[in-house]
Amino acid sequence: SSGIVSMATRKQKILEDLEELQATCRNGTFPQLERTDFNDDTLIFEVQNVGEFTACLADPYPSGETEVYGPGDFEFRSAGTILDVILGVLEEVDDPESPSGVDASCASWIVSEMAPEASLDHDVRAAQKMLGDSAVMLTQLGIEYWRVRLLVKVQHQNLSTSVCSAWGLDPRLPLCVELRLPTSGYTFESVGRCVVQRITQEGFEDFALESQLVQILGDFCQLCRDGSWKNWSQDSVEVPETDSEENQLYYESKKKRLIVDAMNNKNSGFLVCLANYLQLRVPTMHEFCAICDKAFKQPPMMMRTVCAEELCTYQFGEFGSKITTAESVNHPSEILDLLVCMLTAAAEHLRRKDILDPFPLVQLPGQGTILHPQEKNFERLLPIVAELFKVRSMWGKTMGASWATQTSAMSPEAAALLKWTVSSNRSYLAPLEDSQRIEAFRTPFQYLLLSAPPEKEQRFQELKKQFGTSFAFHGSSAENWHSILRNGLKNASYTKLMT
Repeated sequence: SSGIVSMATRKQKILEDLEELQATCRNGTFPQLERTDFNDDTLIFEVQNVGEFTACLADPYPSGETEVYGPGDFEFRSAGTILDVILGVLEEVDDPESPSGVDASCASWIVSEMAPEASLDHDVRAAQKMLGDSAVMLTQLGIEYWRVRLLVKVQHQNLSTSVCSAWGLDPRLPLCVELRLPTSGYTFESVGRCVVQRITQEGFEDFALESQLVQILGDFCQLCRDGSWKNWSQDSVEVPETDSEENQLYYESKKKRLIVDAMNNKNSGFLVCLANYLQLRVPTMHEFCAICDKAFKQPPMMMRTVCAEELCTYQFGEFGSKITTAESVNHPSEILDLLVCMLTAAAEHLRRKDILDPFPLVQLPGQGTILHPQEKNFERLLPIVAELFKVRSMWGKTMGASWATQTSAMSPEAAALLKWTVSSNRSYLAPLEDSQRIEAFRTPFQYLLLSAPPEKEQRFQELKKQFGTSFAFHGSSAENWHSILRNGLKNASYTKLMT
């Protein structure tokens, strides 16, 4: 639709301009810039000896007006690209005659002249009571906004070390949530999606949940604004036994129950409700799409992934890891190579119509959907798979498993199929160390496979303590593993999948 294309075009232009900014900084054009961070529609940059600036990118971009807030009462508005806006800010900062200029000799830019309104002061005190005095920080951004930072502890009782590693989360560190709230007229219903600026884990460079959590909290803020949650029921829905729309209903109902649970502390204010909801949602990251936060039709597995909705597949195909990290944490070259081999084995097998599940869903800019599960066009798929294996044979001799990085040697179709192969994997794979391998198999290519979602793994560990466990061997043909990694192990006896 035109809305999807317009949104994607704006996002692409922003990402292109960010790459231009990074290249410009590497060339030394802006030596004053010490740091730049981008999240969603907000660019944060730090100017040497001045302080931190927050730019809310325009929509439409770049023809609209971007707003920039900085140290003291600094405010700046300008149309243009990211480079144009930053150049304008630097000129304002250097101009002592400018009404919005900043004293570059300032060692600190925290403004304390304005006291928060009673409603915000109430919410801050309630949040400090819940999280701790030092876990809530309030900083004035100009005369219109407050920046609020919350340090929220991760509720990780159900999350094993392996799950946290696979998701890109350090359970020992709090989540740092940065919000932008108005200095005037703040109420529970005044917040909206744009108040959530960024989410980080300070000191943990591999943190990978920011984009997904910003989407989750943005949706929550919108619900606070429109109040639609007030009519929701907390009645539970039974877990369906089969993959179907009932699965979506269960998890969407679960999400609503979590929202209602978080809102139980509404009298404590928005900040407490937001922190509660964040703690409730972190253990559910694998149950919903990493881009749109809608439930999947199939039961969740261990890894986070992207759903099959048109907009999500388009955005992922177009922007990849620039908008979600769901596909990148667990895919070193060796694992990626293994996934391609499994895809090839399934696609080229005589039983391909039954065992290639899921069938690839691949979209290309300008061409739309070229492969779709509803059509299962093997005549189009097989040449693309053959091309991937040809590139593997050509580059694998010199690069080993790193051949998959040579996307420039692939057609757009092959590169897009490779990306889908990675993003659709829902299981965690890790090569075994020498001491962990089973010598009888006589191969170094042995892997740890974790596919159970955290809640099932926790139940298994509880039963293990009660009854103990036994080790058993089970093998499956190479062509079956493409499906196993995405749907889990299932009893296929007396079905068309039985071999």
